Formats: sequence, structure tokens, C-alpha cells
Amino acid sequence: MTPLPDHLPILDRPGARRVRGAYEEREITAPVDLCDARGRLNPAAVGFARRPLFRANLAGHWPRKKKWNFWNWIAPDFVFSVTLAEIDYASFCAFTLTDFRDGAHWAGASYGRPGRIALPEQVEASVGFHRDGIEYDNRIEGGDLAVRFRGRAGDRTEIAADFAVRRPPASESLNVVVPWSATRFQCNSKHAALPCEGSVRAGERRYVFDPRTGFAVQDWGRGVWPYRSFWNWGVATGWADDVLLGVNFGAKWTTGTGANENGILWNGKLHKVMEDLRWEYDAREWRKPWRVVAERTGALDLVLEPVAAHTPRMDLGVLATGGVCAFGRWRGVVRAEGRELAVDGLVGWAEEFAHRW
Repeated sequence: MTPLPDHLPILDRPGARRVRGAYEEREITAPVDLCDARGRLNPAAVGFARRPLFRANLAGHWPRKKKWNFWNWIAPDFVFSVTLAEIDYASFCAFTLTDFRDGAHWAGASYGRPGRIALPEQVEASVGFHRDGIEYDNRIEGGDLAVRFRGRAGDRTEIAADFAVRRPPASESLNVVVPWSATRFQCNSKHAALPCEGSVRAGERRYVFDPRTGFAVQDWGRGVWPYRSFWNWGVATGWADDVLLGVNFGAKWTTGTGANENGILWNGKLHKVMEDLRWEYDAREWRKPWRVVAERTGALDLVLEPVAAHTPRMDLGVLATGGVCAFGRWRGVVRAEGRELAVDGLVGWAEEFAHRW
């Protein structure tokens, strides 16, 4: 396996603007449209926000538009995920459940033509999927989310979930617009450290969310992507001492753009990390530690000790996707609010994925 470059090939094209070294990201403080009337990137949307202020009014650019609502609900012993996606030429609802204790893993999906899933332009909206034996609702109920799921994995095991995601009203989130060019760009909304309460069942096994140790993480994405792309993404979430912590960090897909998805949620307040991070890992040996370091600001130095992994791969020639997502426990330090906070065993993951899509 050839190591991936540190930035996307689109930034090597003649005339492309590539940002090197230190940079400052603009904070967006008022609602803004992602696109202009022609479907190109609205320059006023480039930056980060503490709340989901972007309206992803995507238009045109077929088949480069990508839309997804992804959730990981993670606890010390298991992780449950559901993805809803529309990628211009296809749509899908996919789910996985993994037991970290013995490696048991269940997965299922419904794939089909585009247009089957209504994915709204704004983050704060309920979504659902009801077909092909999958019943999924992620609904706003007051200040919280109610998650209901039922479906069968590939081995015919029934997976069922019924739980609540608690959303403290003052909690901030990490919302970014990343520009590759006027016609290629991505809007992401990242939410972490949201306590969960309820349960997930796989056949006769029952997994319980304790709101002190089980947390929801959302990756909401809308954008116009280049054909070849790849990324790193990592999350550490949970309680460290007296701090409810949610750390989101990435690499490769944002490098050279002057923007990133790196941020620390510290008791619900966002601290934006304005630098490209150094990642140290071996994707061929996911069981080895993964390290992520903010060398310039010193905002974080974390090491993941993996316990399980997803390694999906698909190669249809023109279309391909694959990589590894390693789940485990993070240890190290995070610095914010004038403090150095020791992290010792926060649940989370780190991943590398590459696409031709």
C-alpha cells in the first residue's frame, strides 16, 4: 500500500492556490449560504463557525456533489453507526455495530438510485429512512434527539436501537467550509461529547448507553468534491477530570487550503486549532498506535491505542473506496482554557480513507 500524499491532487493543478505554513481562519458569526446563484462557492462562507450557520444550497456540478449525515454513537464497549448519503449517482443507508470486547461485528445497508433520501440543506433538521427492511429515524425532540433504528445485518441478525442524544442548549460545535477552488468545496458540521441514554440490541445481545460514558458524534457533510480524494479523521470524546471533552482532528483533505476541521470542545465551548496537524501511523498495521500532534500551538498530543477496526473496501474500477477506521482509547494531553489536561482512556477513533468517486 503506497502512503497517501499530505494534500489532495486538485491543489497541484496549474493555477491552484495552495496555502503553506501558518494561517488564520475567519470566524463566521451570521447565517450564510454555501453557494452563490451559479452554484459556485460563496467566498463569504469560507471560515469556521461555533454553530451550524451554513445553508448548503448545492446546485449543479453533477456528479461531484456529495451529501451525508453520519453518526457514531460510542461507548467503552461498543460503537453503533448509521450513514445516510446521496452522492449524485447513488444513495445509501448503511449501519454497523461493533463489540470491542470480543470483536463481534454486524453491518448492513440499502443501496439504490439517487434521490431516495431527503437530506436537508441545514444541520438542525430531522432525518429518516424507511425501505429495504431498514427503519431509521433521527428526530429532533425539544433540545434532544430521539434515535430509533431497526434492520437486519448481513448475517440476518436483527439490530434494534432506541436511545436519546442529549444536547446541552449552550453547547457549541465545529462548523467549517473548506475551499479547494470556486467549484470544489466542502461544508462540514462536527458535533461530539453529546451524552447518550438508551440501548442497542444485536439479536440477544443488549448494549446500554450510560450518559456518563456513552457519547454521540456527528459528521454532517455537504460539498462538491474532486474525483480523487482522501482523508484522515479522528475523534476523542468523554470526561477527562472535570472537563467534558470532544476533540475533532483531520488531515490531508484540508491540507493546503488554509482551513481545517481541527477543534477542541471544552465543556461545550469550541477552541479552534488553526494549524495542520502531524499524524503518525501505519495504515497497514492499524493495531499499532496512532499519534496526532499540534506542533505549532501545542493544543494537543494524543495517542490512540486501538482495540478494533473497520476495514471496508470496494473497487469497481472507475469507482473505489477503502481504508481503515481504528477504534480505541486516547491518551496524552490537550491544552485549552489556560490548562494542560491529561487524557487517559477517552474513547474514540482514527482513520484513513481514499476514494475515487
